[in-house]
Amino acid sequence: MDAWFVTFAMASSLLLACGAALLLVGYINTLPAALNFGWRFAVPVILLPVAGPLWFAWTRGEEFRRARYQLIGALVLLALAALLILGYGPYFAERLVAEMAEAAKMRY
Repeated sequence: MDAWFVTFAMASSLLLACGAALLLVGYINTLPAALNFGWRFAVPVILLPVAGPLWFAWTRGEEFRRARYQLIGALVLLALAALLILGYGPYFAERLVAEMAEAAKMRY
């Protein structure tokens, strides 16, 4: 493996991990508050794990500004990870398969 593949793997893994962590933290910050405001606000947060907390944090104003930024940041990081994987993943997969096929030819 070369350094570019390692860089790709590390970048995509870190983006996914940070995005998932921020999404989980934003969800944990909004769920108890949504339950406190009543079932009318809690049901979308429970049933729509990404859009529900973002909607709740957006409609509550400045009280949930941090949760709103966490959820938006999580979505941005996850979108960057998806773009990175969809953009460069096939390139690296093709190279690795070609290297494996070449190694199999050399073996026999």
